[in-house]
Amino acid sequence: MGDKARPRVAVIGASGIGKHHAKWWALEGADVCAFAGTSRESVAKTHAALENLFGFQGSGYDSIDAMLDAESPDIVDICSPPPLHYAHARAMLEAGCHVLCEKPFVYDPQLDRGTLLAQARELLDLAQAKNLRLGVCTQYSTGGRMYNEIWNEHRGDETVTFYHGHLESPAKNRAPDPVRVWVDLSPHPISVMLKAAPDGTVAWDTLRTAFEGYEASAEFDVMRPGKPPLQCVIVTRNATEPPLNVRHFRYNDFEFAVEGENNAEGIYCARIDTPCGRYLKRDMMHQLIHDFLSGHLAAQAEESLHSLDIMLRILDTAAG
Repeated sequence: MGDKARPRVAVIGASGIGKHHAKWWALEGADVCAFAGTSRESVAKTHAALENLFGFQGSGYDSIDAMLDAESPDIVDICSPPPLHYAHARAMLEAGCHVLCEKPFVYDPQLDRGTLLAQARELLDLAQAKNLRLGVCTQYSTGGRMYNEIWNEHRGDETVTFYHGHLESPAKNRAPDPVRVWVDLSPHPISVMLKAAPDGTVAWDTLRTAFEGYEASAEFDVMRPGKPPLQCVIVTRNATEPPLNVRHFRYNDFEFAVEGENNAEGIYCARIDTPCGRYLKRDMMHQLIHDFLSGHLAAQAEESLHSLDIMLRILDTAAG
């Protein structure tokens, strides 16, 4: 970043969601110089996919160290499996790179909550010590900002006392696993909740969970100074039949239903349908990358830790 007008960006894991990250970086004017995969075969396949998606002209590597040595990227976007996030983020920070990491920030089913939170704190402290930017892909934090703006436009004189976050994604022939569903999806509705109640504290004695089959849900109250409690309901699900993608959020009785839609220029955007009309906003991941390049994080360090802690505490309670 620094003074560079066109920072060099490398992606670790560009065959899945990482390919869309790469596209947004390129659209925002960054030089997507490289990506790292797991084998020569996967690298060749991913290279072709990226070239077809947005005209990628960089290089692919089956070694992260080789990529770093050859490319010296300014930013590394980590889209590797969650158990690798900590090691990859630490190595990239040590190499002097700004880091954007897919959610969950850190997660390994073999590690307890205390260890995972310590890892996350260590990464944030390392980034601060090196004066590097470390962001987490809780892009729904940017969505939460959008919802707050729309809410304030129409109902700003009303206190939000109920929040409902409902997120579904396709099951893709995977077996039922509510833990996987929660780890994969819950960081998003949690991040919206933290934008709705930035000064709130979860009343853990009110927590109720239901983890079964393809669904994981949680209900709890959030206490706020000088305001009534915020009653929260978070539902995450893998869908096995249409609609396969659901992104619905509600403040009191005011719903934000989010869909994808191309704008007049053919750019994929977030269409937000509300009781007071329709809004076409920049896609949330697009907005997050735009903000990152502008020097801003969707969620600051303490918010990222808070979100991770809530996700893990609820998971611990559900697991019993």
